[in-house]
Amino acid sequence: MFRRCFCGLLMMAILLSWNALSMGQTVPEEAKRFMARGVAAIEMAKSAGDYALAVKEFEQAARLAPDWPDVYYNLGSVQAKAGDLASAMKSYQRYLELAPKSPDAAKVRQEIFKLEYRQERIKKVAELAGIWLAGTTSFTVSVNGSEFIASGSVGTDGIKVISDGGALVGEQDRTPRGNGEVVFKGRIDGFSIKGMRYRGPFAEGLSDCTIPGDQSEFTGAVSEDGNRITLIFQKGLYQADRDAGLFFGLDSCTGVTKLGEMPEKYVLTRKGGVQGKTDQAGPPREALPKGVGLVGLEISKEDPRLVVKVTDGLPAAEAGIKAGDRILKVDGKDVGQLQVGQIVELIRGQAGSKVAIEVERQGETKPLAFALIRKAP
Repeated sequence: MFRRCFCGLLMMAILLSWNALSMGQTVPEEAKRFMARGVAAIEMAKSAGDYALAVKEFEQAARLAPDWPDVYYNLGSVQAKAGDLASAMKSYQRYLELAPKSPDAAKVRQEIFKLEYRQERIKKVAELAGIWLAGTTSFTVSVNGSEFIASGSVGTDGIKVISDGGALVGEQDRTPRGNGEVVFKGRIDGFSIKGMRYRGPFAEGLSDCTIPGDQSEFTGAVSEDGNRITLIFQKGLYQADRDAGLFFGLDSCTGVTKLGEMPEKYVLTRKGGVQGKTDQAGPPREALPKGVGLVGLEISKEDPRLVVKVTDGLPAAEAGIKAGDRILKVDGKDVGQLQVGQIVELIRGQAGSKVAIEVERQGETKPLAFALIRKAP
């Protein structure tokens, strides 16, 4: 707090006189005037930009009275409020040089330590900017101060298409076409993020329907090592209805219905960087106990449902499971509350035995089921 600033002009005059006498110096009247102007600017401040006005006044006072301790104490305080942490630390250091035996010297040193920590965290947050991956979906992350933005293309995630082919064909689920863009915009504070998620409207290519925009609040967190960003939100589910028509080219959109919402979580990892440790659903070939077969999946230890790698030539890849898929069930058992080791144990098994895996995939409205036969190395 601005202990020397908010004590009122009378108390300020007493403090100025005491410090000037104790230092054996005379503070110029013009320096006192700029000090008082800085106090007024602080009293009127409502934003970081307003504190910058106070900084200018105190800098003028310091120019006129370069050995006046109080001006550096106040200058450091408002520089910190204005977000100029490096300058704030220099001002506090100058204060300690001029008044090393001040009663609040220990307090000022603690403020310097706090500013050092804040500076380190700001640097760490700024390093989040770049390209990240949620499974195979690419996101561009930007950070400006405390503002966080992550944007990417999510295809037809959350969309299903029902095509009505009339009495002869009936209604059929069809694979949707299109590309929805999503933006997460919020504020980052330490390791936590909070804000709003927006998915813009887009044209679904099969039905020719326009899928309306969708938005929801989101919460997020950055891992302590800075290599993973988790975003949690509610995703809207929509159905586009299509009249297939009697002849080619006569199909048309008959309406879009919001079916509801479902919880969703994106786990972003740096593209080309550290992807987080994984566990194999089937150990490396050289470590296999006798009789155990491989399926060729690797899942994230931080997000055990997330498939991060599928090995070519093994059952999972041959069946069509992809990196970025999220495991829902193994042999009919819901894995939502299981730890990574528990899921791996469900998937592993005797070579030649069967395992059923159900996954969800971005762009697919229904879970995908795969029947695998564990393969001996």
